[in-house]
Amino acid sequence: MSLRDFLQCYIDDVYTARNPDAARNYIADPCLRHEHGHLVTMSIEENVARVRDFLALASTTQFDNVVLVDDGAHVVSAYNITFGDGNAVQTVSGVEIFRVVDGKITETWNSSAQPGAWG
Repeated sequence: MSLRDFLQCYIDDVYTARNPDAARNYIADPCLRHEHGHLVTMSIEENVARVRDFLALASTTQFDNVVLVDDGAHVVSAYNITFGDGNAVQTVSGVEIFRVVDGKITETWNSSAQPGAWG
């Protein structure tokens, strides 16, 4: 399976299906998260909780990978996420880089999501 297909399966199985426990099939334990100004080492339990918390805030979610780049070890997504609680919907965009080793995400580089879709 290509890394592009891997990422789409991750999105479909975890976010679209609203199944945070499915993240265990895709994220390594531990996983490094490179964020602006700091590095966070997260256990799989922390990652499942992170996904669960996001899904609890949004009763609807739609992920769109606007650009996907795969170099065989990393997959990069410039994404739009549209989500809401049934009353209000918003769209944010950002970039994430995933390093995948032996079928699991071992590292993620996150840009801060910004309001609005990619132009």
